[in-house]
Amino acid sequence: MDKYSYLLISVFLLLFWITIFLFKKELRAKIMRASIVGGFAGLIAEFWYFKDYWRPPLLLGQSVVSFEDFLFGFLITGIAVSIYDTIFTVKNIQQEKDRKLFFGFLFLLGVACLFIFNNWLGFNSILVSSLAFIIFSAVMIFIRNDLWIPSIMSGVLVVVIIIPIYAIIFNVISPDYWNTYWLLADTRFGITVLCNIPATELLWYFSWGCLAGIGYDFVSGNKKVTKFKNKDLKNHIA
Repeated sequence: MDKYSYLLISVFLLLFWITIFLFKKELRAKIMRASIVGGFAGLIAEFWYFKDYWRPPLLLGQSVVSFEDFLFGFLITGIAVSIYDTIFTVKNIQQEKDRKLFFGFLFLLGVACLFIFNNWLGFNSILVSSLAFIIFSAVMIFIRNDLWIPSIMSGVLVVVIIIPIYAIIFNVISPDYWNTYWLLADTRFGITVLCNIPATELLWYFSWGCLAGIGYDFVSGNKKVTKFKNKDLKNHIA
């Protein structure tokens, strides 16, 4: 069953992705664009993660870049980029200039950080990438301070979604999964919570949620009108 555990994460995530995609028509273009980018990012990231973080069994073999990597990146990014809007946002309006070039610079800087701090200096890839996601989110928030609540809430909501999925898969279906395939097991970073859920996994989900949750709006210049702001505006007009 371990061979299908990674795929099973995506099966559960697919339920959330499809629900948002079907019921939030206004978010479909945003979700699809972000998901495709996230899918390819998922393939690229394993270049580092397979080296020093985990070596999972996959459909195509042990620790080889596989369909699961694209599918997982596709789904988790689509969810992260839309979950805050699904719950709290009434509409998005373009009030800021787009920052495609700056975001592209952040992407290249993230890759450079992995080469420098992981390949050269030897820091674990999951810690380097998670810290980079948080720092880049903070940079975007510094430039666009209206994005700080969406960023934090997106990170929290992604963690809230993933915890029950991990609890089912790794506490019930494959309870020995992380002890077997996680390279941080029995190290100082091998901390688990809620029985068999690695703390580093929750850190990654939170950091990626913070980044992906605001990345699209930062790039496009969209500004969110939340249910709370919309209500205050209507009361003010009345």
